[in-house]
Amino acid sequence: MAKHMKTYKFPAPPEYHTKCKELSKLAGRVYSKTVSLVRKIHKKKGFWLSMNTVQKYILRWAQNIPLHSQTKQALVQRYFEALKSYFKASKTNQGLKPPFRTPKYTNVVWKNQAVKLLEDGTLRLAMGNGNDPLYIPTTLPKEVDIRRVELVYDKRQDKYFFHVTVSFESQTNISGSKVVGVDLGVVHPIVASTEDKAVIYNGGVLNSKLRYRNKKLAELQKKLAKKKPGSRRYRKLVRAKRRLLAKLYNQIKDILHKYTTHFVGWCLTEGVGTIAIGDLRGIRDRVDYNSTANQKIHQWLFRKISDLIKTKAEALGIEVVFVDESYTSQTCPVCGAKHKTSTRNFRCLGCGFEWHRDAVGALNIRKKYTGESLVVGALASPVGVMYNSHLRCPVAMWSPWKPTFEWVKTS
Repeated sequence: MAKHMKTYKFPAPPEYHTKCKELSKLAGRVYSKTVSLVRKIHKKKGFWLSMNTVQKYILRWAQNIPLHSQTKQALVQRYFEALKSYFKASKTNQGLKPPFRTPKYTNVVWKNQAVKLLEDGTLRLAMGNGNDPLYIPTTLPKEVDIRRVELVYDKRQDKYFFHVTVSFESQTNISGSKVVGVDLGVVHPIVASTEDKAVIYNGGVLNSKLRYRNKKLAELQKKLAKKKPGSRRYRKLVRAKRRLLAKLYNQIKDILHKYTTHFVGWCLTEGVGTIAIGDLRGIRDRVDYNSTANQKIHQWLFRKISDLIKTKAEALGIEVVFVDESYTSQTCPVCGAKHKTSTRNFRCLGCGFEWHRDAVGALNIRKKYTGESLVVGALASPVGVMYNSHLRCPVAMWSPWKPTFEWVKTS
């Protein structure tokens, strides 16, 4: 049975704010020492130290720093992960520099050996020999398998949060045997079709967020170009740009999560066991239209959407496969004739079959995977889903620590 990870966020108690800041600063010291040590040796001796060697040195150097030994090792591992990414990227880009920043503050990590969940749901985070542990109230039950805890600072809220990552096994025997085809698009982010039903997720709100982001970024970039880099006004505009991007990123992420969660829930209610998604990898390199269309395609979030669907579906025992999507929106699912259309409806000139263009694409993706013929009389009109901030999943979603549960329709 496959293992999956999920992260839950719990706010640090207000009385721990100063303590959390101190821990973040101590972690920054350990991480910065790791960076300076590795780079110094490389500059003087011409070779890179191994992670094991650095971990041994750091544990001796930081033996009086009140952090758990596993936390210190995790900080060293974080730098070597960044170094590994640098080595990989430098193969194709010779101008890159190795990671060199030495932050004053950084995230604190506790591995599972340093974490204990008490009977009342309180997290006990070890701080090393001779140091008092931290006790963090949570709503986690005793049975949950905690893999790591990370202390993260939210600059916008000026608060610290504990990100708790838990491991759980994917569910089996809760999905059905149906196959659904999925066509990912710009106007409609998700269009899905079984043999007799289709659902269309409207992308109006999502696309308006992307257009607004482009507009505001263009305005800020124009203002930044007129200011002297490093000046007070320049720094103020950079902060405004950072705040704007963070806000819109969260809004877009919320839309994608609500849509993909709703879609996976819909699959469960329809008895779907396999999701066949149109494979769009490489489309950005294959197409070249006008500047507006190219911008839409390059900002298309199909990879993010497909990854979210895959993660959520597989955690619930639903298989996800990728299918070649070429010509699926131009091919009649009944007679196989190809017709280009400039409208949202597809109408076959050969047999007269007519349906929503993207829904036709989803039908053909499903047909490519199953090889089944289409029964036209069984098709119902597509159902539309509009985004709103209170969009709910059509079933009560599963919690990984509940040993038994039932799928319940939400009102």
